[in-house]
Amino acid sequence: MAASTTINLQPPVTNSGNVLRMLDACSKGDIETVRHLITVENPLYASLQDETTGQSPLMVAAAQGHLPLVQLLLEAGAPWNAVDRNGQCAGNYATDHEKWQVINFLVEWGTRAELILGAAQREQQTVGLPFHSSSTSSTTTSSTIPEAHQPSTKPDYLRQPLRYNNDSSALLDADNDAVMMEWERPLMKAHAQILMEQVSPADTATYKKRVLNVGFGMGIIDTALQELGPSLHIIIEAHPDVYKHMLQQKWDQKPNVRICFGRWQDVMPALIQQGVVVDAIFFDTYGEHFMDMEDFHQIMVKMLSKPHGIYSFFNGLAPDNLFFHGVACQCVKLQLAQLGLEAEFLPCQIQVDEKAWDGVRRKYWHGRDTYYLPRVTWNPQAVHGTLVAEQQEGKNKHSPTKQDLEVVAMEVDAKRPRV
Repeated sequence: MAASTTINLQPPVTNSGNVLRMLDACSKGDIETVRHLITVENPLYASLQDETTGQSPLMVAAAQGHLPLVQLLLEAGAPWNAVDRNGQCAGNYATDHEKWQVINFLVEWGTRAELILGAAQREQQTVGLPFHSSSTSSTTTSSTIPEAHQPSTKPDYLRQPLRYNNDSSALLDADNDAVMMEWERPLMKAHAQILMEQVSPADTATYKKRVLNVGFGMGIIDTALQELGPSLHIIIEAHPDVYKHMLQQKWDQKPNVRICFGRWQDVMPALIQQGVVVDAIFFDTYGEHFMDMEDFHQIMVKMLSKPHGIYSFFNGLAPDNLFFHGVACQCVKLQLAQLGLEAEFLPCQIQVDEKAWDGVRRKYWHGRDTYYLPRVTWNPQAVHGTLVAEQQEGKNKHSPTKQDLEVVAMEVDAKRPRV
């Protein structure tokens, strides 16, 4: 998953005297001194960071729990997402010191900032202007940014060769970054169980769910889904090397499996046109931007059955910083709410052996033992009016036949750019 919260990697203003004055005032909660420094002397003082430690006034104020001072600094332009030399932001400082009011305020501020930034980027995209996926300056090169903070979007992913390593414990791209790894298996099983749980009041003894997975990778979640016996199991996979591997493993011959080879951006509109509806959807693509995930949600809701459909995704949002991860999850939650969906994040315990990363260029999971599994369902109030309207208009979705899906696959394959 490419989605990540923007991290401020701009070089800090370095004036040791002013840094010490600001840090000292913030540690004491001296809001009048801070206000004088940023309004009378220089507003850039709000963004100062210590050259040695990387600490900022906002970090110190957050650690001390001085909420009015935190608000003043943010309103003066202090970046909420600046990190110190250890990769910690003001939200991490507040969390470490259990300053809950400050934590909540920073989450709200960061979420609002990210949503505004996302809207601005989307507007730039709409009018054909380029945009940057992080706040890193255009003069900053990947060689000067720590690998953990480098953008994970890879527009050329489908043109890169992929390889499964010798013990089949990882799928790697041309940069030796991992597309998927074996340690994810317990998480994928948990996702599959959530997706396939019976929440309908209908006769659950005979009903078998229809499920869609976007992104096969190593086939871990698809294996788990197969074990739970779906009546229809659609898999969308865009990379030719992975698709070849699927055919070698005879996935096209497994019970009720239908493979759609192509980008979800092409496949899903074709499926919708055929009237395909599923009860559960899982999303786990690679190398895409956060806005791609937003676009997916806009399309996904047209395929998810009402009122008992369930959606989930691999939660690799901002994996290198727990606070940024929380902000990113809140952004997704709010975006899904606008579509009539309710999101909750269920804590799952997970441990990854450091040896698992041998041969992998950079981690996409950073030592945390808790994974927050998204479980997304329809908001009953939001969906009720839609169901009534559909019933009145006689919009009855039919289950797709094998012939329907074969037609879709052929249409998408004809449109797919050759790589």
